[in-house]
Amino acid sequence: MTPVTVLVGFAGSFLAFSGLESISQLSPVMKLPRRMVGKVALFLVILTVGLTSPLLTILSTLLLPKEAADPVLSSQIISLLGGHWGGVFLQTEVAISASALLVFASNTAIIGSYHVFLALARMEFFPQFILKRNALRGTPHYSIALATIIPILVLLAVQGNITILGDMYAFGLLGAFSLTCLGMDIVRYRQRRYRRLQAKKSAANADSFARRQLSSTSGNTQNKTQETVHEHHIVEAGDKEAREEEQANPAERPEAEGRWTRSTLNFWLGMLTTLLVLIAWSTNLIAKPLATAFGGSVALVGMVIAFISYRLHRRKGRIPVVATGVEQDFPGAVLAVLADGNQTNEAIIQSALHTPEQKAVVFLYLGERTSKRKPELFKLVEPHLHDEQAKKDLGRANYLAREAKIACRFLYRHREPDAIYRVWQELHPQDIIIAEEQMPEVLRIHPKRRYEEATPGGQVTHLLNETVYD
Repeated sequence: MTPVTVLVGFAGSFLAFSGLESISQLSPVMKLPRRMVGKVALFLVILTVGLTSPLLTILSTLLLPKEAADPVLSSQIISLLGGHWGGVFLQTEVAISASALLVFASNTAIIGSYHVFLALARMEFFPQFILKRNALRGTPHYSIALATIIPILVLLAVQGNITILGDMYAFGLLGAFSLTCLGMDIVRYRQRRYRRLQAKKSAANADSFARRQLSSTSGNTQNKTQETVHEHHIVEAGDKEAREEEQANPAERPEAEGRWTRSTLNFWLGMLTTLLVLIAWSTNLIAKPLATAFGGSVALVGMVIAFISYRLHRRKGRIPVVATGVEQDFPGAVLAVLADGNQTNEAIIQSALHTPEQKAVVFLYLGERTSKRKPELFKLVEPHLHDEQAKKDLGRANYLAREAKIACRFLYRHREPDAIYRVWQELHPQDIIIAEEQMPEVLRIHPKRRYEEATPGGQVTHLLNETVYD
């Protein structure tokens, strides 16, 4: 046994974890608190796998050494083991059960694949015809066809060779694990950095408040009291909104992080796990060149399709917006409010991107709620991807911002009372650019200065240096 053999075996051992990640699909329907339920569920899964997998392997290799060494019979080793213990009946039952499980697994894989194709098409990486649905059944037949035809072609190309198929599977599995681990580490690092920034800000604010208290005089006591009352109203309104949201749908609110989740040891254990997975994938890339060539070719084809789609959208004056959100430290000085059916959206975009100082812009799109959308098994957390007009307007804003080399972020909210006000509470921009007909939606925001700007696309309103009063 050489070090290379050990390394290849180490990489192959990660295939034993295949399927464990499927439990994450149950998270939307898990009983609260998910943190505890998830731990119990994972413990039961690990216990089951830990008992059955090694035990069956030991029994198979010890009791049926000839069959285990045979390249044909080794693929039937579990059913043969059942026959060794329970005769033909148990052997047949194990074979039927295993076949049924493979059928179920294939069905799950097809469902997952065509939903991935749908998601990529909604993000505009893939052609839009993939989203078309059958007129009779309402199923995305083009997406399903891709998810079934491609595996059939692969199976024919390798002539049903199980070893080659397994190597291909290892490439995809370890690649997915690696990207997932890297993504999680990036998220955890940003959360860790954000917690540190918040701690520093809290300490600085406490110190500043203490100094103001020491230096305050009776002359400004009234002003301090008014500011305190004003801040209290804002905090109280935010808390009330959070409580109402939690009561309306408690399952949608993230649970508080525990002490172990925030610990430094847990963070570095996650980094170590990512490193081990990357080593396994790198080893697999070298040890199984055929699988690497196939997987790399498939990934390259997908990237080429995405690049072509991107270029086509860019020629039309749009760059698709894949994700929405604003970082806590993003200097969003301008808030540009776009709305569904608003004829001045283009004018608002142009005005926001042509400010004298070229300030960073946050584009807020207000979409209409609709009941036409059908429930889906897998859902995207980006609601704007289901709003065609929002995708067009935000894509246009993204394109123009890239051309002007101005930093921008995007938000999507359903059009409802105080939607703009809530975003304002979080961002506190220096300038809000809005259509005249939307002014009734910002009555709670009182600007220090307001002016109208006439543009070729229509008249827009600027609200500058706002302060709010309840």
